[in-house]
Amino acid sequence: MNKKQKNIYLNALEFGEKLLNKGETVTFNKLQEHLKKRGYVFETQAEEQLLRDLAREAFHIYVSDGDKWKEEPSYLNVEGYFKLLEYRELNEARKSSREARRYAIFAIVLSIFTLVVSIYFSYKELNNETIINSKQFEVIENIWRSLK
Repeated sequence: MNKKQKNIYLNALEFGEKLLNKGETVTFNKLQEHLKKRGYVFETQAEEQLLRDLAREAFHIYVSDGDKWKEEPSYLNVEGYFKLLEYRELNEARKSSREARRYAIFAIVLSIFTLVVSIYFSYKELNNETIINSKQFEVIENIWRSLK
């Protein structure tokens, strides 16, 4: 089976959802044709078995004698639909997590920057001489006297 995109199960579930939303049925042949159009090749017996297992698990398409079963109509089952929803929710959660991590890193960098700036200005003020002129000194004395 040659395919470099998503996985075969996800492609099958999305195809089933698309048909379900249109109100159309899924058959084994429709599913196989869709996956072949997506670039999947089913050459070996194991690959064919994988496709049959996928059809049974996600669509309740059961293999029987002859080829009549390949045209039996079915729909994406509830379990398959919920697996598709869980996959999408997981991807959204991962995306949100990456975005939250970026915001957190930005906030940490910003707080470190403000800390450094604060330390710089504090250090600068500590090294400056404090000069109190006579008017300021009088204000301080007046406050002191009023407190007594």
